[in-house]
Amino acid sequence: MFMTGKKFKLHIAGKTDTGMLREHNEDFIGFDEDAALAVLADGLGGRASGEVASCMAVTSILTELRPDRPLQAEAGDLFDELLRAIDAANRRIFYAANANKCHNGMSTTLVAARIEGRRMLAGCVGDSRLYLLRDRELTQLSRDHSLINDLLAKGAMPNDDFSLTNIDHILTRALGIHDAVEIDRLEHELQGGDLLLMCSDGLTNMVADWEIKDILNGRPDDIDLCVKRLVDSANRNGGKDNVSVILMRIE
Repeated sequence: MFMTGKKFKLHIAGKTDTGMLREHNEDFIGFDEDAALAVLADGLGGRASGEVASCMAVTSILTELRPDRPLQAEAGDLFDELLRAIDAANRRIFYAANANKCHNGMSTTLVAARIEGRRMLAGCVGDSRLYLLRDRELTQLSRDHSLINDLLAKGAMPNDDFSLTNIDHILTRALGIHDAVEIDRLEHELQGGDLLLMCSDGLTNMVADWEIKDILNGRPDDIDLCVKRLVDSANRNGGKDNVSVILMRIE
């Protein structure tokens, strides 16, 4: 448990699972209640490379933002610190991929969230998601950086010869592809009782939003149980991918 400012207590729980069909897990998660910080990554690029990229992203950010590390941003702004840490992780993955031909092309999605007083500060890259459960309603705060979303945003529609399902796996952003990355910056005012959900697409491709909402509303006071039920539901529905979940409860 962690006290965020003078108002809230924070509890964090998380789990990552290989799923039912994959041989190994390319997802990686980490959190630190003392730093009011949680990070989730879904690695891309093959058997070894994906798990290397996701591990590098999470461990790099947790190290950069550990509670005993002095703030480097001007005026000690925690949002600047978060974005700087994500940028640093991106560069580390990019240079590591170019230094070792075994890891050429490795990259990872990322969602990182930090609580500061009444604010939730988050940075997102790729299609791992951030949701808010408030007053029993579930809202997706993040936006998937996918070719499908980009086309739909421009008004493109599938035709008889080409379905959007042909490109449902193509991302337009990920950490490690270039030496610089565009990060979605999210900020949200929090209330007591809010529940923040971070997850890889191994959950959202297997479990519909309405079912996620029902699971979270079943026992919102027991986030360890909710995490287990979400992962179990993804595996029960087929478990076609690695599945990772982090819950941050504000009290």
